[in-house]
Amino acid sequence: MIDYEDIMKNSPFLVNHLISLSKTHDFYINKHIKNETDILPSQYYMLLFLYYEMGVTQSDIAKACLMDRSGVSRAFKDFEEKGLITREVDSDNKRAYKIHLTKKGNETAEFLIEKEKEWDNMICEELEKSREEVLKKLSKISLKSLEFNRKHF
Repeated sequence: MIDYEDIMKNSPFLVNHLISLSKTHDFYINKHIKNETDILPSQYYMLLFLYYEMGVTQSDIAKACLMDRSGVSRAFKDFEEKGLITREVDSDNKRAYKIHLTKKGNETAEFLIEKEKEWDNMICEELEKSREEVLKKLSKISLKSLEFNRKHF
């Protein structure tokens, strides 16, 4: 019987490896999200986006996280109830809110960022390249993929 490791060792396609990385990453990070934070796995990327881009609007976050605005609005209502964010009316657009993480929101994001670094370092530890070198290569591959799609589709 062929097991998953055999399939991955012999896969001729980059995408199979990327899917495997994505799935195993999600399993790892979701365990920490569910057991040690007040957020849902579906809210994870929004929280990290806010951490790195404080003061953006809900529309900005919806675009960046490839979500609809109503889903982001529901998530932010939940974030606000849990004390993770504050919303203030955007002075340039009175119908929009600028979002900021609270101290608790920052602590949650920083905890998850540490878990991300742990996971990255663990999967890179037997490579002959550092985490930073692997990230640089993956960034090049991702940008090349984006460029290809924009050019051809």
